[in-house]
Amino acid sequence: MSKDVESKIIDIVESVRSSVVSIITTRLMVDEWLNATPMRGLGTGFFIDDRHIITANHVVQGAAELLVVTPEGEEYEGELLGTDPEFDAALIRVRGVGSIKPVKLGDSDKLKVGQMVLAIGYPLGLLGEPTVTLGVVSAIGRSIRTPMGILEGLIQTDAAINPGNSGGPLLNLDGEVVGVNTAIIAGAQGIGFAVPINLVKLSVEEILRFGKVIRPRLGIYGVDLNKPMAKYFRLAVDKGILVAGVVPGSPADEAGIRQGDVITAIDDEELSSITQLKVHLARRFMEGNRLFSLTIVRGRTRYRIRVEI
Repeated sequence: MSKDVESKIIDIVESVRSSVVSIITTRLMVDEWLNATPMRGLGTGFFIDDRHIITANHVVQGAAELLVVTPEGEEYEGELLGTDPEFDAALIRVRGVGSIKPVKLGDSDKLKVGQMVLAIGYPLGLLGEPTVTLGVVSAIGRSIRTPMGILEGLIQTDAAINPGNSGGPLLNLDGEVVGVNTAIIAGAQGIGFAVPINLVKLSVEEILRFGKVIRPRLGIYGVDLNKPMAKYFRLAVDKGILVAGVVPGSPADEAGIRQGDVITAIDDEELSSITQLKVHLARRFMEGNRLFSLTIVRGRTRYRIRVEI
């Protein structure tokens, strides 16, 4: 690694360290004797202004109490404003913190495989200075099954992510947050996942605007299509969203979308990722749109389908 890159990483860490905080939760767990026992959980979050903190939904889910701890050891009571289980995002508000230099939010649509990234957080409950790990973007558009459900459009990275890192920022070398660390795969080496920040921005916008997440449901599970996949499955196109499953009774099901279809555009906007599709649906839905036009490829035939959400 060159000295220039090393200096850049040091500057980024120094710039964001005070904005990355530990999230300590208390949940009431009921044992087999119906006794309520407090149980503590640990995660990470980061300030996006002087009052609001982004973290992962699964860090705060079911928490009776939230405690925010800064790198300097200062403690603040956190108020949970809203959660988004679909994007594994949550928004916390704290008061009386004073002057905070918030992190900069980047554009996750610009990420490239092989790009260097930093994961910052508090793994394994280690308080004090946040831990920093370095890696690359290993893949984009991953979909995985977790105890919380299916997460789509994820960033895969080999930057070390451990329990406690969840909710912490994944940064590019411009010091911008491009993802929120969310999951590790048990037994795997060097495989961690982050939710693209463009999806999390939607969650935050909806929580601040409506007090909750209002999300349109198309009713598909999909993966980002690439050339190797297209060649393997002998598809007519190599760009779009490959439909891996359709929820029975959903708008997609009623419109006739099937497993194996490739969605190539929505409202004449070409698609290359599930993230693009979700962002488009959410933004147009907030504007009052309920009818969408999808272009799909099935076999060698291209169809245009109207879907009402």
